[in-house]
Amino acid sequence: MKKRTFLIIVFITGIALAGIIFIQFYWIRNAVSLQEEQFDSRVRLALKGAVNQMYESKSDTCEEGLFCSRSCHRNDSVLNNGLNVDALKPLIKKEFSEAGLHGPYVYGIFIPEAPKTEYISKRGYDEQLLKSKHTASLSCLFKDDQMVLGAWFPDERNRAMSSIFWWLLICFILLAILVFGFIFTIYSFLRQKKISEMKSDFVNNITHEFKTPIATISLASEMLLKPSVLSSETKARKYAGIIYDENIRLKNQVENVLQLAVLDRGTFSLKYKSIDIHQLIHKVTESFQLLVKEKNGSVKLLLNAANHQSYADSMHIENIISNLLDNASKYSPGIPDITVTTFNRNDHIVVAVEDKGIGISKENQKHIFRKMYRIHTGNLHDVKGFGLGLYYVKRLIEAHNGNVNLHSEPGKGSRFEISLPLDYLSHVSPNKLTHEN
Repeated sequence: MKKRTFLIIVFITGIALAGIIFIQFYWIRNAVSLQEEQFDSRVRLALKGAVNQMYESKSDTCEEGLFCSRSCHRNDSVLNNGLNVDALKPLIKKEFSEAGLHGPYVYGIFIPEAPKTEYISKRGYDEQLLKSKHTASLSCLFKDDQMVLGAWFPDERNRAMSSIFWWLLICFILLAILVFGFIFTIYSFLRQKKISEMKSDFVNNITHEFKTPIATISLASEMLLKPSVLSSETKARKYAGIIYDENIRLKNQVENVLQLAVLDRGTFSLKYKSIDIHQLIHKVTESFQLLVKEKNGSVKLLLNAANHQSYADSMHIENIISNLLDNASKYSPGIPDITVTTFNRNDHIVVAVEDKGIGISKENQKHIFRKMYRIHTGNLHDVKGFGLGLYYVKRLIEAHNGNVNLHSEPGKGSRFEISLPLDYLSHVSPNKLTHEN
């Protein structure tokens, strides 16, 4: 799929998803508003029911009734208009209960235009009661005063939300799943696209790397078939040596590719034995010095570790150090200036390989240890390789219960540190590893 087509699809899908989310929130808002309206209607009906009861009881002027003269009842419970507020409380409670209105509420009688509260069931909430929209007119009882019976619910908003809570929860969960699925799909597609590019890059590189020794072997073989070459022992040895060297090179490249499958399956086993890390470094750098000298470079050794005996698989540790030196040389475009340092830290021996090459950016540092990842992508062969070296380094060092650290800045070079435990018991994982004395 072309990048332009992919971006168009993502854009259109994103707009559609945003539209669905907007519509969902619109309907949620409408649902909440509808619940609030229904709640207001229930409260108003309850208040009107209370007013009707008050109207029917207006003629009752006994001590227990709603209306009473101050002379027949204590003064603090009878308003100036003769309303007995003590008798009003059970009436309100009854009407609200029948309407399904429970929980905390404040009711009272007030004049909205004044605004003035004649009576309130709980002091301190006059302002909230005067602003309440839940009211019923008392004009049928007190025509001249324009008073109303009102109620205020402190948790009114929560009541509206609680009635549709489970629907809201399901809606948000489904939306979250939809958004997550969309983002994950895009992420997976981009990741697969990147992996596909890496595999394509890997195939291009491996084809190039294989073609070179094969072509060299083919030419050397042709030369050996010529009578003039066969008659000269020197020439014959020369071309036979070229074939041998290129065959070894080809074999090593095949082993590098096969190494990837072994690492992925996790079927490799480490053969532990006591090794001298310093001796191993001398061995690797001795042969590596020849390659570096061709570029007029050098490898400096600062072997400062007091304890340099470790239990490890010597073959893999040798390969790891060789890979780090090889990378240091490859990514030093000028004269290679490589330093190998060792020191002890927390019962570990640390081997640091440092160069003054091109360095690695922060973005590439996040992926540098990934399988088949190379900083140079595409069919570029200024730096040869399959992108397996650092992946191999990290996997094998972790198998030794060690760790790998990278410190690098673009243009200033890179420093790779591998840390190996000195104690044999710190290395061994009894599930698959073997030990050699």
